[in-house]
Amino acid sequence: MEIHFVIADPAGNITAIVKDGVADDDYRSVAAAIMQDPQWKVEQVGFITAPKVGGEARLQMMGGEFCGNAARSFGKYIAKKMRRQEAVIEISGNSAPMRIETDPARGSAKAQMPCPLKIDELSVGLGSYPVVVFEGIVHLITEKKMPEPDDLKKMLSLLYQKYDAEAAGVMYLEKNAEGYRMTPAVHVRATDSLVYENSCGSGSVAAASYLAQQQCEQTAAEQKTCTYDIQQPGGCITASVTFSHGKVTAAFIDGTVSIGGEIAMEIGS
Repeated sequence: MEIHFVIADPAGNITAIVKDGVADDDYRSVAAAIMQDPQWKVEQVGFITAPKVGGEARLQMMGGEFCGNAARSFGKYIAKKMRRQEAVIEISGNSAPMRIETDPARGSAKAQMPCPLKIDELSVGLGSYPVVVFEGIVHLITEKKMPEPDDLKKMLSLLYQKYDAEAAGVMYLEKNAEGYRMTPAVHVRATDSLVYENSCGSGSVAAASYLAQQQCEQTAAEQKTCTYDIQQPGGCITASVTFSHGKVTAAFIDGTVSIGGEIAMEIGS
């Protein structure tokens, strides 16, 4: 079959948005075919479907997971198609519509993100790590180093054992002279795909939530809005969170997103 898709680049986290009506059962094979083609360098795939909860359009990710960068990309794609500077979209792994605001002059897209359900802790061996839990994805934060492949698999397995999530990430967060740098690794359960991503939107919110919690604890502040420019292998994502009385009450991510032209690809016989 022939499929048609556009490629979005949100801070290097290359995302394919498939325009055709692909059957759910074919998501895995279509996503694999796109991601395995080296010319596109795609890290994740979403499929346009009919909206369910009041959005203008819906993007179903390849494993039913939530993805902040895909949401920004899809929002910019829909806004551009409608000749507007904002769009209200739906995405898998999130039960409410999301508002995406675009700035053509900056080439950016800003998303109001779902807030974490909680900031938890996971014991791994002799250590423990903060885990930021969202509706459709969980992220473990490590400030030590990016785990070796075997240790990474162990962490992901423990995350899935403890949390009912469609996807899980390990975010290596380090402080440097310029601020913060993060290296994301994200696994999608349904497709069993592990990608060392060039950037991660929900991971950026996870890191910002963790850092804001620390700041509030250190300053004994009941409420604080914190903004962080988080450098990642593919570019920078600005994450802003409001931490109030022990939880995140508002979260946003912002950064550049480019949308390419339509691509046709033959899949299967």
